[in-house]
Amino acid sequence: MSDLEARVKEDNPDPRVACALLLDTSSSMHGEPIQELNEGFRVFCDEIKDDPLARKRTEVTVITFGGVARVEIPFTEGRDLEPRTFHANGATPMGAALDLGLNEISAQKQAYKTAGLEYYRPWLFVISDGGPTDGPAFDAAAARVREAEAAKGVSVFGVGVGSGDLAKLSELSTTRQPLLLKGYSFIEMFSWLSASMRVVSNAGTFGSTDAGVAQAEATEQNPLPPPGWATW
Repeated sequence: MSDLEARVKEDNPDPRVACALLLDTSSSMHGEPIQELNEGFRVFCDEIKDDPLARKRTEVTVITFGGVARVEIPFTEGRDLEPRTFHANGATPMGAALDLGLNEISAQKQAYKTAGLEYYRPWLFVISDGGPTDGPAFDAAAARVREAEAAKGVSVFGVGVGSGDLAKLSELSTTRQPLLLKGYSFIEMFSWLSASMRVVSNAGTFGSTDAGVAQAEATEQNPLPPPGWATW
């Protein structure tokens, strides 16, 4: 998305929760995994529209990393989110995807501030079935993610698929361990994600700055649904 384009609909005064989905679309996801991922994302697009607040408060960007890291879907309100067919190809540049995700979240928060909108703590949701193939870039990006998490600027979630490298995913957060997907239960996982967005967007834990959001979170607890799609 060009910097000259509007990143938010300013006629919607509601607070926003930015959710960056980082999806591994490397060649090892070929076949059933990528098919189930596509079906799960389709369900997510449908279900996020069901809640009257989540549909206009949740903003989703999809970043894929298969061969290269790219923004497949720029930040889009839930009510306008449409399914996309992703294809498996290439290596796993997870580090580049993490950097891109953080950059997109930072730009989105700035857009909120410019528009005078409040926001919830953004989500960085990373799904991968293997280890990163851009080692040094991953190490630097993972440190950057941990720093953003420590500053209360983002909530980090890691999900391993199949033989996904949970050790590497665990480097992304000091507060939340990654989970392993049961088989290819992408539909269940994305249903959980849409339900979680409903919980967040119906809460009062928003503010005009990261510090303000953290203060609101300290006074209101909103437990997420149990992740029945995962194994510990």
